[in-house]
Amino acid sequence: MADLLAGLQLAIEVAFVLLTLAAGIDWLHHRDSRRSHLALAFGSLTALILMAPAIGRVGALNQALTDIAVVVLLLSGYALLMFRASFIPFRPTTLSAIRFAISAVAVLAFAAQLPPTSQAPHSTLQATAVVAVLVTWGLCLVEPIVRLLRASAHRPAVESARLRALSLGYAALLAEVAAASISGSTARHPYFVLATDLITLAIVPLLYVSFSPPTLLRWLWRQPEEDAFRNGLHDLLLFSPDRATLAHRALGWATRLVGGGGALIIDPDGSILAARDLTEEQALEVAGGATVFRPKTAVRVGRGPASRVVIPLLLQKGEGMMVILSGPFTPLFGDDEALRLRQYASSIAAGLDRVSMNERIATLEKAKTEFLNVASHELRGPMTVIKGYLTMLQAGSLGELSKESKHVLPLLIAKADEVNWMVEQMVEAARLEEGRLALKKMPADLVELTDLAIEGVSQLLSKHELSVDKPARAVQAEVDPDRFQIVVRNLLSNAVKYSPAGARIKVRVSGNGLARVAVTDEGIGIAEEDQARLFRRFVRIETKTTERVSGSGLGLWLSREIARMHDGDLTVESTLGRGSTFTLQLPLNA
Repeated sequence: MADLLAGLQLAIEVAFVLLTLAAGIDWLHHRDSRRSHLALAFGSLTALILMAPAIGRVGALNQALTDIAVVVLLLSGYALLMFRASFIPFRPTTLSAIRFAISAVAVLAFAAQLPPTSQAPHSTLQATAVVAVLVTWGLCLVEPIVRLLRASAHRPAVESARLRALSLGYAALLAEVAAASISGSTARHPYFVLATDLITLAIVPLLYVSFSPPTLLRWLWRQPEEDAFRNGLHDLLLFSPDRATLAHRALGWATRLVGGGGALIIDPDGSILAARDLTEEQALEVAGGATVFRPKTAVRVGRGPASRVVIPLLLQKGEGMMVILSGPFTPLFGDDEALRLRQYASSIAAGLDRVSMNERIATLEKAKTEFLNVASHELRGPMTVIKGYLTMLQAGSLGELSKESKHVLPLLIAKADEVNWMVEQMVEAARLEEGRLALKKMPADLVELTDLAIEGVSQLLSKHELSVDKPARAVQAEVDPDRFQIVVRNLLSNAVKYSPAGARIKVRVSGNGLARVAVTDEGIGIAEEDQARLFRRFVRIETKTTERVSGSGLGLWLSREIARMHDGDLTVESTLGRGSTFTLQLPLNA
């Protein structure tokens, strides 16, 4: 048993030395106060473990070693409390009170001249000093246990797990020292010593992962956020209305995912697109430092509380950056965090480019709508005048015309009607896009309205053979008469444009189940692969046979929208080279 206990004691000493070396190397690498306090705490505890066998065995130096041990113990407690303060700082007055209390207890222990062993008799002053030392050291651990555990509630997964791990580490230290400090004969029992040694040895790796979490543990901490993160990323990329909103939301997820304390996104021109948890002055300072160099991949910059990860954002208009700063509860930013943020940055860059493209498209759409408004209003007046004078010329109101002039007039009037019709389409399209196209529905006979629509484009139909198949009785439906005629006239106009002169055009009106107006031509037809694009705005099917046909690309889009506003639809059946049938379907009156 003695050999086993000796081996365990040696293993404990080696384990704590290695723990101290790891903390010291970590501090040398990063040089921040948080790691210096942790290295000091582990070093103090290691020194206590190494000094313990010598106390009580070296004669005249016993008292000096005992006093040194008391100071080292209190120093370890102070260092652990300052490590906790690097996460949740104390108020200046509280910090001063802590330092004063620890110093007072150390002075009391010196004055009491504590005996080197717990079995030696203690005076009242010495017992009081022992209790004061143990209670003070214990409070240095109990306060972080409670405070960090409470702070872990209602925080993102990474921060919450980090705080719980720290709380567990403090609790493990307290439990180990409390067990080893129990006085009396029980402490000398081999089995109790064996149990406490095993507990102490087991605590060492727990301390390491609690106070300096490795990559695997940090990866596990992030897992509770991953499902919510994927769903959030989906909504973020699809439903963000503009670049600034997307960037701000993206920073929220970035800091939440790795436990960052602040973040910002910098555009290629050096301007700050979005910042989170930073004042304006802080954001400008961080941006100024980040733009000094432009990394090609994610890099870690700085040490300790000032550390950050800088990730390039490869955008269409240049290279921007996303910067994530460490926060009070952030575990060390390592390669794993940098890789995760680099993957995330790729999605954010694609999202920002998508929003930029959407914004440009929206600007173009607005410009088109404004053009439609201006052009239609500017053209309507002159064309009305031109059509009026042409009609007067045809009627002979302005004098007798030559035979050649009379022969040309029908063509000019037809072209004027065509331009007026295009202007009318542009006006209606602009109203529809701006949400101003309101239907004025009323019960109407679709047979009668179809006849009026045909009459309105009679000049266009003069070179084609028109047949109308309509029922003897009325086909009643709730429609806007003007908009209904717009659709029918548009279908007839298209039939004329895409049919050769002399070809037949058939209009069929029916009212079986649904009100239907079908316009059939014997024109060039439409390929099946092109039919899906027919009803899009500003889309015209460009082929060798249609390249000389004029049109705005608005007619079929506008017609289908009007049909659907009537709870109906506009469909097409076509065979390339054999003609097309466009059918307007509307609900009948009940």
